[in-house]
Amino acid sequence: MKLKVDGREVFATTGGTDFDAAKPAVVFLHGAGFDRTAWRLQTRWFAHHGRSVLAVDFPAHGWSAGPMLASVGAMADWTAHLIAAAGLTNAALVGHSMGALAVLRYLQDHGTGRVAAVTLVDQSPRIVTDDSWRLGMFGGCSAPMLLGLIAGARRNLVDTVLHEVEGASGAWLRRRLAADAALGRQLRRWLGHVDVSALLDLAESLALADFRPLLPRLDVPLCVVLGARSAHYRGLPLDAYYREAVPHATVSIYERAGHSPHVSEPGRFADQLLAFLEDHL
Repeated sequence: MKLKVDGREVFATTGGTDFDAAKPAVVFLHGAGFDRTAWRLQTRWFAHHGRSVLAVDFPAHGWSAGPMLASVGAMADWTAHLIAAAGLTNAALVGHSMGALAVLRYLQDHGTGRVAAVTLVDQSPRIVTDDSWRLGMFGGCSAPMLLGLIAGARRNLVDTVLHEVEGASGAWLRRRLAADAALGRQLRRWLGHVDVSALLDLAESLALADFRPLLPRLDVPLCVVLGARSAHYRGLPLDAYYREAVPHATVSIYERAGHSPHVSEPGRFADQLLAFLEDHL
């Protein structure tokens, strides 16, 4: 299915059925590096159970044309245009990672007037940490650390990327990334021609975002799904935080899942989400 959103063509999956805005609708928003196909099982399952489904490609992701949305605020506004273009008045929003932050910013900027329920998948409301907040990425990724990395990439993408890759690599890969090695030369040549300015703008926007004040005021049902093996939040008590911040929330931890529980345990996720929405939509 193709939609015109904010004047641009957007691709969406409807689960194999015709989209009907009059039915209870579920909108799936993917994370960075993903596209609408990450939700393929859930879209089919929900369509089979009589729900209208939209799993969309953000601009510059999947089949949707660019340019990339360069801030979480722009993603929230785009989501508002999507909801309006689809004619939705009572939608359930499901966001994973970056998509979850887009959902939170949408709620902050546009309210819950067109929203019946929200599901957040493996995402902290603030991705950076400080002395009073340790529930951001890795439990210790501070704003100066992340913003400094972004600033370094703006100045010299090649050096910044190679420094980070080499720092996390063994001796075997470091030798192959050397300036006189074939792989090192190829990677330097490729990075030298890549324009990542919009991606860095988006990363900076996400680093500055803080949705903790929003959550206690949330007036729609909330479901939170976390991965116990998440590379981003493993070992962090995000579940306890969400339960305290939003007492009416349903919070689950998937013990075998990483950062993408809907991908690693798609059947369980689909069943849980369907049960949650049957109670609230």
